[in-house]
Amino acid sequence: MKSQRIWWGAAASVVFCWGCTAPAPDGGPDPAAVEARLGVLDTRLERLEQTVGDFREDQRRRGEAHDQSLVEINRDLRDTREAVAGLRSKVETPIRVGYRPVDVVFGALPGGNEPLTYLIPAVIPDTAREILVYAQVATGYVEGGPHQFRIATRLEDGREAAFYLYAVGGSQRSWAYNSDTVWLPMPKNRELRVQTANKPFFGDWNSEVRIIAYR
Repeated sequence: MKSQRIWWGAAASVVFCWGCTAPAPDGGPDPAAVEARLGVLDTRLERLEQTVGDFREDQRRRGEAHDQSLVEINRDLRDTREAVAGLRSKVETPIRVGYRPVDVVFGALPGGNEPLTYLIPAVIPDTAREILVYAQVATGYVEGGPHQFRIATRLEDGREAAFYLYAVGGSQRSWAYNSDTVWLPMPKNRELRVQTANKPFFGDWNSEVRIIAYR
């Protein structure tokens, strides 16, 4: 609408120009005056065309920037949806821990300072990654005070993965019990090592070590 008003104004100026131009000696418009007025109108027309061109170029650039922004927003939206879907699947998917129960009884915990080595039987295959070790100790009238039993398997690099079972001996007529169940790495040498970490027990006590599952 704005350009339309401009063009109507230009047309009115032309009419006004013709009406105001001094007549030529033969009764027609003065050529010099008409030429001067045409020069003014040509300059105005060039400016208007330049303005329209600049406006169209600005609109084109704005459109390109808008399209690029829309592409980036869509990409960010897609990536966010994928991240949310991935996290949701982890949260909603139930954790399945596959294991096989067994009952491999080894025997008692060591009564002295010498460690015991139990060989893991073939019922637990070499493909097992972990073994579930159960150990328990019961103390009655026992000398030896606080006591720890260390149960471990040896890794391929020579280190050991272990847990400790704690027990206390004392001069008492009652019994105290302690037990623990821990997953340990399946050793390549198929050995379970058990040893004491303090002064050995002497007196009325009993204990047990076994593997109850593997995975």
